[in-house]
Amino acid sequence: MTTLSIIVPVYDAATFLPNCLATIRANRRDDYQFILIDDHSTDETPEIIERAAQDMPWLTTLRNPENYGVARSRNIALTHAEGRYLTYLDADDWYHVGHLDRTLAALQGLGVDFVRTDHVRVDQMKRVIERAPEERRDVVLDPRSQIGEPGYRTTVDYPFLWAGMYDRERIDPTLFSFDESLRTAADRPWFWRLHLNTESTAVVDLNGYFYRKDANPTALTQAGNSNTLHFLDAYAGIRDLAVGSGNAGYVDKAAYGALRIVEFHVARRARLSHELQRELYHRSSAFLNSFPPESIRTALRHFDLPKRIVLGKILRIETD
Repeated sequence: MTTLSIIVPVYDAATFLPNCLATIRANRRDDYQFILIDDHSTDETPEIIERAAQDMPWLTTLRNPENYGVARSRNIALTHAEGRYLTYLDADDWYHVGHLDRTLAALQGLGVDFVRTDHVRVDQMKRVIERAPEERRDVVLDPRSQIGEPGYRTTVDYPFLWAGMYDRERIDPTLFSFDESLRTAADRPWFWRLHLNTESTAVVDLNGYFYRKDANPTALTQAGNSNTLHFLDAYAGIRDLAVGSGNAGYVDKAAYGALRIVEFHVARRARLSHELQRELYHRSSAFLNSFPPESIRTALRHFDLPKRIVLGKILRIETD
């Protein structure tokens, strides 16, 4: 019987995959199912996975016939998941030995729909513990209370799938699906849907996940192409969820998140071509102006003057 399924999407990860496979071996349990799905890699990833499958016959290995993106890869892998509980692992990251066992014990002990954990951020040789944005630990919380107000980062803004574990028997199965049209930021609306439609959560004091944040040319966070602008579509999904909830406070929080992510990408616009920079400005303007004006005004109060000036200019761009 499978207790826990761990989904590992992989794309052109030959450099990091041996370390990932080592952490899988070190955290293996007979009732754990590790699902590696190769998103049609073009490097040595398929060969590494094939050799691993021979040495580790208990692995579930899948390969997409073409490059689908991480959202669709996760959805495909989910159809092969057999465990009651679910979590994720990125191919360039790793676990401390026993991290999965401890997280599973916490989830089962608290009896909640899902738990969130801290993690260790790895930047070359530097290691920093990143805490989930919630001070109340090891207690049952209302997921909606984790949405919060403008100006504050809460667990709905902590978009790390792997810094969590989820009970598939307690959560509506439709909530696990990712929007396959999004090549990046698909986890952002995913977490909003989870917080709006579940009954209980908790943040636990565990930090056994090591998240590699150093230079990885295949990482979506390093991208500077048209897929980068998919963040606008992702946050449009959040806007729609907030508006559909009928809660004005959630709309204000969604507007704050939209302003933050637009300012973030505008500040890093140099990685985009001139054509994409122009698209970034015009689409961002149209997107921000799609919020209720009062929510934008409320959210803008939480930015310092230089950022308010930048965002004000974007809001005034012609959107025809």
